[in-house]
Amino acid sequence: MSAKSVAQKLRLAVLGCGRMGQRHVYNIQHLTPRAEVIAIADPSPTSAQWARANWPEISYHTDPYEIFKLENIDAVVISTSTDTHGPLTLKALEANMHVLLEKPIDIDVEKSRPIVKAAESKPGLKVAIGFVRRYDAALNQLHDLILSGTPGKPMILKSTTCDAYDPSGYFVSYAKASGGIFMDCGIHDIDMARWLLGIGQPQAALRSDRSGLEPSAPDASGLSESQAPLSSASAQVKRVYATGMIARHPELKEQDDCDQALGVVEFTNGTSCTLHLSRSGMNGYESSVDVYCMEQKLSVETPVTNHVKIADGLGRRSEGSPKYIERMGEAFIREMNSFVECCLDDKPVATSPRDALEAAIIAKALTQSYRLGRAIDFDLEGNPLL
Repeated sequence: MSAKSVAQKLRLAVLGCGRMGQRHVYNIQHLTPRAEVIAIADPSPTSAQWARANWPEISYHTDPYEIFKLENIDAVVISTSTDTHGPLTLKALEANMHVLLEKPIDIDVEKSRPIVKAAESKPGLKVAIGFVRRYDAALNQLHDLILSGTPGKPMILKSTTCDAYDPSGYFVSYAKASGGIFMDCGIHDIDMARWLLGIGQPQAALRSDRSGLEPSAPDASGLSESQAPLSSASAQVKRVYATGMIARHPELKEQDDCDQALGVVEFTNGTSCTLHLSRSGMNGYESSVDVYCMEQKLSVETPVTNHVKIADGLGRRSEGSPKYIERMGEAFIREMNSFVECCLDDKPVATSPRDALEAAIIAKALTQSYRLGRAIDFDLEGNPLL
């Protein structure tokens, strides 16, 4: 590792200790052998109470910016509110610290661009974005099978993400600063679609002569996507279209948002994806994907949490559905171990800030399509014509 020497274990600070931050601390301390949490930072009294009760040996700070003054920190995990992601990431890079950042970089695409530029200007530092589905075992099997070429050329990807209905009112309050259903919920589906369909990844498309995938249109400069300037990214998307409705949360109308959404994304490599997003799932959390290829249909479904089969007068069934944290639990562990490995062994990250920017551009275009009631085309430089 070139930017900052480290001890045998990567010394981490976790910024933001809500539900996600707490999960990261646990995973690092118990399930990531090559790392340890040195410090936690969160201004919330509730988080401070949790940290003192569960991790009294870890240094606690109420101001996240105090972390950047510490000499014994190699990397930070940022799981704070979205509006703080950008400033904290920039400060971490200034302090020569690696970063694992929860998505999105920012709900404002334009505010994300300086973060991407700063990260790419320091190749010795690792900046990974928390697109956790790329670390899911089933989705990696799906990805590898597509690249093998056996299913034939992929044509259409269908992704469904339904969050469980929350009648408490917390969700409506949270949604105000979330960027909308496509930016908050759908960005995971968008990144997954880009990954599985080889969007912006010509090297993945060329791994197999039988893959059937074609690289996205090359940049006019001849540079690869990772080298191209932010202002002239290759065109990856042709057009998007979105629609939606409010079924359970009428308060979302004031936010110009919805709790049921459909989206279509047409990519320049000849593939398309459709998104079904919901914030009012009555069957718990659901995440599934179907990929229609020339020779095979490939599917990954939401696993059941209760493997007991019940048979009675109502029929045969399995009861119980996973929560988001349960469904992606193993993936969060793999994500953290992968990030640590990248930092200690100087390997490239799987989910770059550039990936996050491209996904956010698509999410923003889908949001505008929903609000305007029309399709949004993209120009030859990859910019949505809003």
